[in-house]
Amino acid sequence: MTDLTPNAAALTDLLTSSRRPALGAFLPAGFPNWTAGIDTLAQFAHHGADFLEVGVPVHTPALDGPDIAEAYATALGQGAAMAHVISTVRLTAANTRKPVVVMSYAERVRDFGPERFAEELAEAGAAGVMIPDLRGEAAAQWHAIAAAAGIHAPQFVSRRDSDAELEQAAATSSGWIYAPAADARTGFQGDLDIPGLRAFTSRLRERARQPIVAGIGISTPARASVVAPYVDGIVIGSPLVRPLLKSGEGRQYALDQLAAFAEALRPAPQLRTLPA
Repeated sequence: MTDLTPNAAALTDLLTSSRRPALGAFLPAGFPNWTAGIDTLAQFAHHGADFLEVGVPVHTPALDGPDIAEAYATALGQGAAMAHVISTVRLTAANTRKPVVVMSYAERVRDFGPERFAEELAEAGAAGVMIPDLRGEAAAQWHAIAAAAGIHAPQFVSRRDSDAELEQAAATSSGWIYAPAADARTGFQGDLDIPGLRAFTSRLRERARQPIVAGIGISTPARASVVAPYVDGIVIGSPLVRPLLKSGEGRQYALDQLAAFAEALRPAPQLRTLPA
């Protein structure tokens, strides 16, 4: 097995050594356009993101709600291709010195070629690639391909999964396991079932050694602080993409939102006992 690339190893350190959950910020490659997207990712790094997640645009994002689906459509309408994804990863990793991970549906990976996809992203500086619609043997095959390239292959799991399915996901993933905070599509803004999330992450901890990263439904900084005790990382997507779909002050609002999420995850200061 190939050793982890330095960027993949840095992501492992980030998720396993911090006193608080690491904060990830998501943006589709090529959105709002190629150059603005790269600049926005750099600004995310300056406004509190510990790692960055780049989405591969696709026409039918089965797990995503309307905001991210619209952002993907915008990117594709401007000609976003896999070359843009790889160059976005390369420039973002080099300019921010933050771990960069990629989220792609299996369709795009199959069309590009899984081995080529893993190798080119590893060379570009990606720390890992999550393909959320892979399960079973297909997930095991991708795990082996990613390992050969030295990058992580996290798995997406559901609280509806059986214990056996969670064990299989743990065996065919590396880097982290993605456990949605809500059993819904991205952009969900309804109530979170925190007791259900606590039970879900407890089941995962019993069966997996990988860090747990949560997203979906963490729509406000207050919700991030409530989810934080149960996970090792939180990824924010729709709360950042939604304002970017609007003109005017959309990007500044997204950056302010990200800074508020970062503040909500900041560990409480340690109280010192003063001498009498």
